Amino acid sequence: MKKKQQPDLAALFDTYCEAYSTSDWELLNTAREIPIDELIRKNKQAAYDYLYSDIPLKKKLIWLDKLFSDCGLQDYGQLLELLKENSKLIRRKIEKIILNKEKKTRPLLEQLYPELDEELRNWSRQLFKYWDNSHASAAKIRFRNKKAVLDYCSEHIELYCTQQIAWLPQKPYTRIHWANETDVDEFVPRHVIRYILSEYASLVQVTRLHACDAIVPFLDEKEWQAALEELYQYWLSDGAEAGRRMLLLPYCFYGGEEQIARLAPRIKAWSKAARKQLVRFTMKLLGLKASPNALILLNEWMETAPSGTYKRSAWEAFRQAAVRKRLPVEVLADQIIPTFGFDRLGEKVVDYGTRTFHVTLLPGFTVSVLDIEKQKVSKSLPAPTKRDDREKAEKARAELAGLKKQVKTQTNIQRKRLEQALKNGRSWSKNSWLATFIENPVMRYLAKGLIWGVYKERKLQNSFRYMEDGTFTTAYEEEFILPDDAVISLVHPIDLTVEILARWKEQLDDYEIVPLIPQLNTPVHPLKEEEKQGDTLFRYSGKKVYISNIYDFETADVTTRMENNILYILDRSFNVMAQLSYIIEGGNCHLNELYFSALEEGEDINTIRLPKEERLPISSIPERFVSSILDILVKAFSLED
Repeated sequence: MKKKQQPDLAALFDTYCEAYSTSDWELLNTAREIPIDELIRKNKQAAYDYLYSDIPLKKKLIWLDKLFSDCGLQDYGQLLELLKENSKLIRRKIEKIILNKEKKTRPLLEQLYPELDEELRNWSRQLFKYWDNSHASAAKIRFRNKKAVLDYCSEHIELYCTQQIAWLPQKPYTRIHWANETDVDEFVPRHVIRYILSEYASLVQVTRLHACDAIVPFLDEKEWQAALEELYQYWLSDGAEAGRRMLLLPYCFYGGEEQIARLAPRIKAWSKAARKQLVRFTMKLLGLKASPNALILLNEWMETAPSGTYKRSAWEAFRQAAVRKRLPVEVLADQIIPTFGFDRLGEKVVDYGTRTFHVTLLPGFTVSVLDIEKQKVSKSLPAPTKRDDREKAEKARAELAGLKKQVKTQTNIQRKRLEQALKNGRSWSKNSWLATFIENPVMRYLAKGLIWGVYKERKLQNSFRYMEDGTFTTAYEEEFILPDDAVISLVHPIDLTVEILARWKEQLDDYEIVPLIPQLNTPVHPLKEEEKQGDTLFRYSGKKVYISNIYDFETADVTTRMENNILYILDRSFNVMAQLSYIIEGGNCHLNELYFSALEEGEDINTIRLPKEERLPISSIPERFVSSILDILVKAFSLED
C-alpha cells in the first residue's frame, strides 16, 4: 500500500503568514481552507522550526500569535528562546503572551536570565516586579512612619529605573514637605520622590504599584500634586513624547479631581491629532484611577467618542473599574451621574467668603441666584468684590458658566443609555430607581415625561409617570403608589394595550410634555405565540433583498458583519447577536432563517469567532429586543411582518 504523502508544512505555514501579513484577499481565502490549527497541534516541532526559520519579522509575530494565543501552545521555553533575537517587537509580543502566566513562565525566565544581555535583564527584572506587585501580599504593604518610608526607598531604588526619569527636571520635587509636618524646613528627601517616579517610569505594563500607594500618604498632598502638575506640563511642552508617557501613571493615580477633569480637553486634542495610542493609554489609567471624575470622563467617551476604537477603549477601562468594584457596568454608570453640587431639590449654597448665594437649578437647566444678604434674585453669580475671596468666587463662577455645556453632554449620554434600556429591558429595584432618577436633580428633569412600568417575571403589571410634585400618576391620571418590592423598567409599547398607549400619548400632549426619547412611538414588531416556542424565526424566509442595504442602518451601537452567507447584527445594548442566514442564487439574495446567540460581555464583532453555533430560545430574549432587531431588518430590506 502506498504511503500517504505528508504535506509541505513549512509551505502551508508560510501561505498562512503571507496571507495575514499582506491582507491579500485571494491568499486569505486560500488560507481559510487550510486546517492550520489542527496541523499545528499535530506537528508542533515543525511549527516551532518554522518559527525559528529565516522569515520576516512580521510573519514571525503573526506566527507567535497563532501558536501561543490562537492554538494555546504552552511550550514557553521555545517562546522565551526568541528573546535572544534582541527584537523589541518580539519582546513586546512575548510580554503580552506571558504576562498572566507567571506560574508557568517565571521559572523558565529566571533560568534563562544569566544568558541575557543587560537590556533584557532589566526588562526581566521589571516583569518580575510586575508579577510581585500582583500578589495579594503586595497589597498589604504598609509603613509605620517616615523612617520606614526612607529605609524602604533607599533599599529598593534602582539605577536602571532612575535612568528612565533622567529627562525630568528635579526642581519640582525637591521642596515637598511631609504630610502634617510642622517643621517648615524639613523636606521629603529627593530619593523618595525619585523612587516613586522611577518605579512607574520603568514599568513594562500599566498597573498601580502598592508600595508607591503606601508611600504617597506620607507626602503633603497639595505640594505633591503641584509637583506632578509641573512635571506633566513639562512633558506636554516637550511634545508629549509617547516614549515618556509613563509619567501619566503617577499623574493620574495621585492627581486631584481637578487635574483629572482637565485631562478631558487634552484627550480630545490627542484624538484630533490621531495620537490613538496615547488616548487609549490614558483611558486605561483613568479606569485604574476610578475616581468620580475619571469614571465620568470614561463614561462620556463610551457614549460620545469620535471613533469605535476609542469607545471600546473607554468601555473596557470602565468595565475593568466596575469589575474591581464588584458592580455591573450599568450600575456603576448610574452611580456616577453628576449632580454638579446640587442637592435632590436642585439647590446649593455658593460661598464667596464674605457673601453666600442660594443657587437653584431650574427645569431648563438655567439657574436662579439669590443673594442671601440682599435678598436679590439674578440669573448668574456676580463678579467678586474686594471683600470677597477671589479664588472661591472665580471657581464658583467658572463652574456655573460651564454648567450648560456639561448638562448638554450628560443629556446626550443619558439619552443613549435610556434608549438602550428601552431595548434591553433593564430594570431597577425601587430604591435604586429612586436614587438614579428622583434623587439626582439632573436626572429628575431629564426623565420627565418618560413612562415607567412595574414588571413581574418580565410581564408588565402597571405603568406610571413621575410628577414634579413628587407623586406618581397612571394613564388614567389616578394616583399610583409604588410598591416597595417593585421591579421597574422603561415601558416598551410592545407591552401596552392599544387603549393604554393612546391614553399615555394623550396625557403627554395635554401637558405639552416632550420626552427625552420618543418612547411611545417606538416601532413594534410583536412575535406570534408559535415563534416564541422555538429558537428560530422564519417570517422573512425567502424574501428577496439587497443584503448590502444593512450597512445604511449601522449606528454607534449597532454593528454588522457578513461572512459565509450569514449576516451578523450586534446591538451593544444587549449581549446577544442576531444571525440571519441568506442564500445567493442566480445573482439574487434571498433571506433564510434568523436566530440569536449569546455573547461574552465586551466581545468585539471585529475579532469575534464566527459563527456562534448555540441558539438561544426566543422566549429567553426580551421581546422588545427582538422587536428592535426586526425593525432594523424591516427598514433595511423594506419588509413587511
